[in-house]
Amino acid sequence: MKVLIAPNSLKNAANAAEIADAIAEGFLRASPGAEIRKMPLADGGEYTLAILLSALGGEKVTSECVDPLGRTIRANYGMTKNNTAIIELSQASGYELLDANQRRPLLTSTFGTGLQIKDALEKGCNKIILTLGGSATVDGGGGILQALDVRLLDKNGNDLPPGGGNLIILDRFDDSTMENSVRQASFTILCDVKNPLLGKNGAAMVFAPQKGAGYLETILLERCLSNFGSKCEQQAGRSLIRTEGAGAAGGVAAGLMTFFDTKIVPGTSFILDLLQAEDHLEWADLVITAEGSLDQQTYGGKAPSVLASRAKKRNKRVICIAGKVPHRVDQPDKVFDAVFAMQNQPMSLEDSIRNTLVNIRNTAYEIGRIL
Repeated sequence: MKVLIAPNSLKNAANAAEIADAIAEGFLRASPGAEIRKMPLADGGEYTLAILLSALGGEKVTSECVDPLGRTIRANYGMTKNNTAIIELSQASGYELLDANQRRPLLTSTFGTGLQIKDALEKGCNKIILTLGGSATVDGGGGILQALDVRLLDKNGNDLPPGGGNLIILDRFDDSTMENSVRQASFTILCDVKNPLLGKNGAAMVFAPQKGAGYLETILLERCLSNFGSKCEQQAGRSLIRTEGAGAAGGVAAGLMTFFDTKIVPGTSFILDLLQAEDHLEWADLVITAEGSLDQQTYGGKAPSVLASRAKKRNKRVICIAGKVPHRVDQPDKVFDAVFAMQNQPMSLEDSIRNTLVNIRNTAYEIGRIL
């Protein structure tokens, strides 16, 4: 049997490569004659940088920047051999950089990600691959713009403080001090959600509560982004608010599209094509993937479900191991041939995270025994 092992990372628990190794170890213990290929996945969030660097070739660069609350940190990005920078938004603007009581999207900013982009531009990169996922911000990418020397001004000509909550007083942009080398930058945004900037499916209403905003804060952020989006459209001279994907990561794409050559591409498909997934699927008899929680986000374009859809077109069986499985499995049945919850007994979330690799290894062993 030829088995393709292609898991996603499990947030706070283990990266995709570690999980692939654990699945392989467990499966081979039960079925030592199996042929194994490992293809760790990512869909724009954690571990995307490592996978893209491995596939494209290049090196990791560490630079000084700031976290979502403006505190100095050092974070990584990638630089390929053809001077394309790979910026993972979560490295400097990520949700996981903050403690639970610090997750306040009225105050958090993407300024640190902008500093990473500026550092890459100064090192000679003029093409930026920006991966979205795991952000702590709802600032429309305003922090990135400020780091790239776009001034966000109120009606008195004062620069806005960082944070999505200040966009309500944005009156105009001033890009007169932006360097020509920065103006010529182009962005490819890897994004698997189609949320627009505003509305019930927009950046604030959908994502702000996930980042720590209460009900009233969410309503305020919607008003802030409405003002920001209006000013972006005035600056760009075209419609941006309704663009699919403009609301991802707190509206980052909307801000970038205002000033730069920017295109949004499906992140998972981009990565699967880069990894030559079709060739691996053609080879395989069985695909085993993994995901932290099977939910609507999984089926909305995350790596395991997109991979499964491609596998189904080739009549390949797909098994998914997950930390959390819904009570109703009718939707997973349409995507995966079988779903296995990795816990073997009731346990707390903390214990589950602590024992992730052991649980996955044991689950893969049982799958191997069944087959």
